[in-house]
Amino acid sequence: MAAADGGDGGGGRAGVRVIGRLEQIVGSPVELEELANRPGDHRTLRASGSVRTAIVKLYTSDRAAMVAARFGALGAVPPGVTVPRVLSSEPELHMVVLSEVQGEPLTGALLERDAAACRSAGAAVGSWHRSWRRRAPSPLRPHGVNRELETLHRCADAAAPRLADAVRRAAADLSEPWACTTVVHRNLTDARILMGERVGLIGLDHAALGPPELDMGSLLAHIDLLSLRSGRDLAEMREEILLGYQGFEDNLDEELLDRCRRLARLRLACIHDEPGLTHRPNHQSRPVWVRG
Repeated sequence: MAAADGGDGGGGRAGVRVIGRLEQIVGSPVELEELANRPGDHRTLRASGSVRTAIVKLYTSDRAAMVAARFGALGAVPPGVTVPRVLSSEPELHMVVLSEVQGEPLTGALLERDAAACRSAGAAVGSWHRSWRRRAPSPLRPHGVNRELETLHRCADAAAPRLADAVRRAAADLSEPWACTTVVHRNLTDARILMGERVGLIGLDHAALGPPELDMGSLLAHIDLLSLRSGRDLAEMREEILLGYQGFEDNLDEELLDRCRRLARLRLACIHDEPGLTHRPNHQSRPVWVRG
């Protein structure tokens, strides 16, 4: 069981206040399970009590109110899709409490070569993008290519010098601007798509306005990483995801999808020290999906 010591690990009164607030939300006694820990940024916990379970995010900065506003703005979803709901926003505790979305990560379906699940995941993301097309919820900011490149260069600065140089060279021709036409997750991965009665999208802390290709490029890049690490060829499952997405109007621009995928691969190369991801992907989406 993880200690509720606040986002900065300070413990003391903050931890007592966190537990007291969680008891009001999930019931007593509260049991905490740590799901993720990003030092210097935030921790993610599952809180279980006598009434319910909930997901707790504890931040080291004053981001809680903004994150809660983003989640709150994204509550309207199309049929078959679900996202977490804000149960409580506690800026003074640097805490946001969210409903827990049920389901298993898409990762399992990819590794099991479950084509139907992969196609359903693609369809759900396409439906979500389409539902927000040309809409701009007020807490969300446009995420242009310059912001994406800033993130990439910060990752490169923290990488080994040789890898960082390769990443910067590979990114040199990826700076063409893009239009921000819908709500985007901004860090869509196979682990953040949950397959259940509905398809869940979680980890929306950094949601913004951008092109749908940004999300799909990120997802494809993470599948590339999964393929590299598992030693399995997941090209067919990647195609199933894109086929599912294809069922919606205004489909993906192939050139922009490839560019966004390359940007995400370069970021992952830095984070996971995987030089192989600095090379261009071998497979691109099919020409029939190019927007005219």
